[in-house]
Amino acid sequence: MKGHYLRRDLRIRVTKDIISPLQVKLDNIKEICSKDGYIYWDSIYADDTEHLVGTVFIVLQNYINSSISDLYPDLLKLSDKYSIDKKVNNSQTTRIELIIAIANYYKHRDSPSKLRSNTIKPLNDLKIAYKEIYDEQNEIYSHIVGSCSPVFEGLSLLSELWDFNDLINIVSDWRENMWLNEEKSPTLQVE
Repeated sequence: MKGHYLRRDLRIRVTKDIISPLQVKLDNIKEICSKDGYIYWDSIYADDTEHLVGTVFIVLQNYINSSISDLYPDLLKLSDKYSIDKKVNNSQTTRIELIIAIANYYKHRDSPSKLRSNTIKPLNDLKIAYKEIYDEQNEIYSHIVGSCSPVFEGLSLLSELWDFNDLINIVSDWRENMWLNEEKSPTLQVE
């Protein structure tokens, strides 16, 4: 595998190039909010910032899934490789599983359908609220958006300072470990 043409991580540069301007924008919003004592966070900035952060999670999800396909082109269940990472805060959820769950949450939060179990399981495990309940039977709800969004809670769990470079390092390290684990595998087939 060391000689495999996809062994070198060529995807990370594009990922960084996409995310870098979004970090600049997030930093600007954080600075403005800090100067104002965060009094406008809920009313003005949270909704737009959720789109920015959600987009970063989707970019990272694409990087993760493409990295898996690089090494395992015939693998049908990519989620099998999400568990090859460190757990978040002594939970059962890895950082990669959380990134995937937040990306999926963000993509489907406005849909009237229920979220899939692979999205709900990490959110429940990490006690991240994702429903706004409208009835006593807990049957009518919408997904939480804005300042209380799981997108922000997930980001906070992965990066205390809301630094997208922390997330890039997580996925890049995960990819490297996935390749190293495969290179150590006794059943490895070198192409």
